[in-house]
Amino acid sequence: MKTTRLLFVVLALVFSACEITLVEPRYDDRDQVVGSYRLEEYSQSWRVYSNFTIYIRKVGTGYGADEVLIENFYNAGIDVVARVYGNRITIPLQYVNGYEVEGSAMIYLNEISFTYRVRDTYTRSSPDYCEATAWL
Repeated sequence: MKTTRLLFVVLALVFSACEITLVEPRYDDRDQVVGSYRLEEYSQSWRVYSNFTIYIRKVGTGYGADEVLIENFYNAGIDVVARVYGNRITIPLQYVNGYEVEGSAMIYLNEISFTYRVRDTYTRSSPDYCEATAWL
């Protein structure tokens, strides 16, 4: 009987000393934009509408990862790197396959509104200023 009580006391002490820690995964702002989008683009420079598909994928992992890859940007088959911060997307100035690109976007639920500038560096053409809306 004494042994049973002693065992009960020891087990009670052991289990009361245990602490359960719940670790929740870090929220990744990029999760809200990853996917395939139908995009309608308006060229302010050429006054032309275009419709095409873009794909947005995560680039990098771990704490502080904020980059995404926008595939088929400008319907030119180029892949542009962008950064996601909350509901904003920033496309820093970059040169990709002969195109100079920069811009930004805002995320509203399942819609992304882009404004950007693209210039063909091979033909040294004037920049094309565009506005575009993408839907899931």
